[in-house]
Amino acid sequence: MKLRFIRSAGWLFLLFCLACNAHADLPSLSSKPEQGRPAPSGEGDDKPVVIDTESIGGHHEYESDTRNESELRSRSTISTDQIKKPNQKAGRTAKDTPPGPQQNYTPSPAIKTGSRAGTSAQESEKAENMVLPGGVERLPGPVVEEGEPRLRTRTQSAPGSLSAQKRGEKSARTPAAAEADQDRPGFAEGERIGGHREEAGDAKLRLAGEAEPEAIEQKLAEVEAETDKQPPVFVVADRLQGHVEEEIEAIGKAELSAGAQFISAERMKYNQGTNDAEAQGNVRVEKEGDILEGSDLKFNLLSKTGQLSEPSYRLKDASSRGYAGMLLFEGENQYRLQKANYTTCPVGDDSWVLQVTDLKLDNDKKVGTAKNVKLTFKEVPILYTPWMNFSYSGERKSGLLAPTYGTGSRTGLELALPFYWNIAPNYDATFSARMMSKRGLAINNEFRFLGQNSSSNLLADIVPHDLDTQTTRWRTSFWHNHYLGAGFSARLDYNRVSDATYFRDFGNNLNLTSRTNLLQQGLLSYNRGLGDDGTFNVTSLVQSFQTIQDPLATIVVPYKRLPQVGLNANKPDVFGTGVDVNLSGSWTNFSHPTLVNGRRIVLFPSMSYPLRNSFGFITPKVGMHYTRYSLGEAAGLSDENPSRTLPIFSLDSGLAFDRKMSLGGESFTQTLEPRVFYVYVPFRAQDQLPNFDSAKTDFSFAQMLAENRFSGSDRINDANQVTFALTTRLLESSTGRERLRLAVGHQLSFIDRRITLETPQTIDRRPDFIAAVSGFLTPTISTDTSFQFDQTRLLADVVRSGVSYRPEPGRVLNFGYRFTRDVLHQVDASSQWRWSERWQTVARLNYSLQDKRILEGLAGVEYNACCWSLRFVLQHLTLATQKSTTAAFLQLELNGLMQIGSNPLTVLQRSIPGYIRTGSQGSGLIEGP
Repeated sequence: MKLRFIRSAGWLFLLFCLACNAHADLPSLSSKPEQGRPAPSGEGDDKPVVIDTESIGGHHEYESDTRNESELRSRSTISTDQIKKPNQKAGRTAKDTPPGPQQNYTPSPAIKTGSRAGTSAQESEKAENMVLPGGVERLPGPVVEEGEPRLRTRTQSAPGSLSAQKRGEKSARTPAAAEADQDRPGFAEGERIGGHREEAGDAKLRLAGEAEPEAIEQKLAEVEAETDKQPPVFVVADRLQGHVEEEIEAIGKAELSAGAQFISAERMKYNQGTNDAEAQGNVRVEKEGDILEGSDLKFNLLSKTGQLSEPSYRLKDASSRGYAGMLLFEGENQYRLQKANYTTCPVGDDSWVLQVTDLKLDNDKKVGTAKNVKLTFKEVPILYTPWMNFSYSGERKSGLLAPTYGTGSRTGLELALPFYWNIAPNYDATFSARMMSKRGLAINNEFRFLGQNSSSNLLADIVPHDLDTQTTRWRTSFWHNHYLGAGFSARLDYNRVSDATYFRDFGNNLNLTSRTNLLQQGLLSYNRGLGDDGTFNVTSLVQSFQTIQDPLATIVVPYKRLPQVGLNANKPDVFGTGVDVNLSGSWTNFSHPTLVNGRRIVLFPSMSYPLRNSFGFITPKVGMHYTRYSLGEAAGLSDENPSRTLPIFSLDSGLAFDRKMSLGGESFTQTLEPRVFYVYVPFRAQDQLPNFDSAKTDFSFAQMLAENRFSGSDRINDANQVTFALTTRLLESSTGRERLRLAVGHQLSFIDRRITLETPQTIDRRPDFIAAVSGFLTPTISTDTSFQFDQTRLLADVVRSGVSYRPEPGRVLNFGYRFTRDVLHQVDASSQWRWSERWQTVARLNYSLQDKRILEGLAGVEYNACCWSLRFVLQHLTLATQKSTTAAFLQLELNGLMQIGSNPLTVLQRSIPGYIRTGSQGSGLIEGP
């Protein structure tokens, strides 16, 4: 009996020592009767979790019932709360409590096989008396005391694999893997865990005793606000050890997750007090798609600062990768790499590499800044600069653009270094210094502005000293649109060059080199409504031109308008009568250096009565065209104030029919739209009137249905004619999109037209039959063709034809034919053809059959690798002076970095209809010293 008493006393003494050495102070056992309830079961029941409950915003969970000590010990939750011991003095705080010995959080047999709720007291006592293996310390269970805040007793499960959860993987694992994950201990930093809201069957919240609901909600709001600032930290590993309040060490497949930040390594330390994390062995850092891998990591989760040794990296937004000797974390989304390589090529392909001693990557602005840069292509150095700044997101930013190189027969070898200035989101500027071996230095500038009510563009080029002409040469082009409010708007255009041969010497396309009249004008207009559906418009215009003359083909200089005031008013359904009234007029002062000057007044009131229904319309119209001139004595005419009054009558009518049809397995709606247009204008001799702005319009469907075949107001045709037109369209039933259109028209004149632009006037001969087809003949073949025929002479006067074959993006064949009797006769063929994923060719030939010469020829080849492209294009261009020029374009494009060489893309897009850019698309932005 005595021996049994001594043995019991020994066990009590051992338990007392263990309780005194426990890290958390334990309250005395509650004297309330035991009320056990079954614990919820789940796959995480056997996973030990470390929760820092002391730091959870000052609130604790409790249940109305109590738990005995054996039941609390049977749970898989290890608490690090410092709860008062029974003998603790009232004034002592947790701060005064000395730290306990280091605890090993590897699951002990007592925890892994601990009793569930409802286990008998004998079984609990047996578990308490179990002899533990050497080196394993028994963990004290939380003891509940009356009046103390009770600890969470609901089972907490450690996440089996943070990396799997981060990637969104489902829990489809083998039983062995699942059991292994359940055995992995975990740590959840409770300081950053938001307040647990009340759930059915869950423990409730209490603040050191009973509290008002308003106080609880206020505390929860404070905790959740703090949680938003800094997310909770979770640590999972094969083994956890250390002090929760000080430092946790994770050993074996360690994983740390804090919000979007994820870190994994073979071994890891985390200090909750300082938020410092250290990791060694196969370190991997992931954040929002960026992946960093290295050997050793030191990182502060709060300041986002630290370093990673010998890293390799992959950036999601830049699609770039590389490696470095050291990577420094310098704040949120800020990386600095030392002795680094940078490329956008895929793994295993180092076609081009940026080698730098220091590279800063701003992942917020998507901008890279490098020092001591060497760019290698195919292991050959092609560029060196002491400093570089580039955008890896394609967004606009200030900086030097990549230099361009080229050659031309009129300019020689060229080198241009452009600088882009992103002044603001809505305006920018580009400056370029262009060096030409035959011409010298040229300075080019382009300024762009886009406002809410205005927009503008300025081009300014200057060659201070042309080596060939020994003169200063320049060009300026400016336009500005502005809505002034209250119906007022303005536009300004100004274009001018220093001499007539500027575009021929420095232009690089046919449209530019063949320009003849450069517009210079200012326009002010006022627009407002007239009633519910009418319009009223007044314009004031000042206009002149700079005419660029070709010595071999001179043209007439246009008149200046100094100024012109115009009026246009339209009011449908006047007074509910169904009559539409229109009034147009203008007053213009014309000025010319060599021709007759004068002023002109034009008034053209008209009325129409449209009748419409669902299947057709008919619109009779009558108007009176009045013109009066004031020419002055300098004109040398017998009548200084000639005038002209002409009545104009027209009748327009049409019908519309449609039907459903099926073609090639597709459903279509076919329309049939006949139209008849009649116009009558009596003859008035006009050869004594000046011609300020009238010209003959091209014969077309629109002109066939117009009252006057001349533009301007100085010539009004004589007409007694009727036009018959028939149009049929093929519309897709599902979308209403027009697939194909065919139209024919015939104009029948009952008189010989005597009003012409020539003096003396002669009979006007013109085509009277037209046919056109446009749209898709097949899903891949489209056409736009028109044909004009003179039935009197049985001759084709005008032919315009274009056919395009586009089987897929990057493959297009175009063929064009243009013919105007006695004016031009040309063929035009162009193509872009991708032969494989990497190779494609481009070509164009615009040939004049009448002049027997090439107007524009172009041939090129492009090689597209995954992260770079190389383009070579040769262009031959005929100038307006019957001279020609040849240019070569060679460009190397490095995806995501820049383009080196002369850019042919503008030439290709203009010369080849349907051309699309393929392959890499780098930002082309780069800064240098």
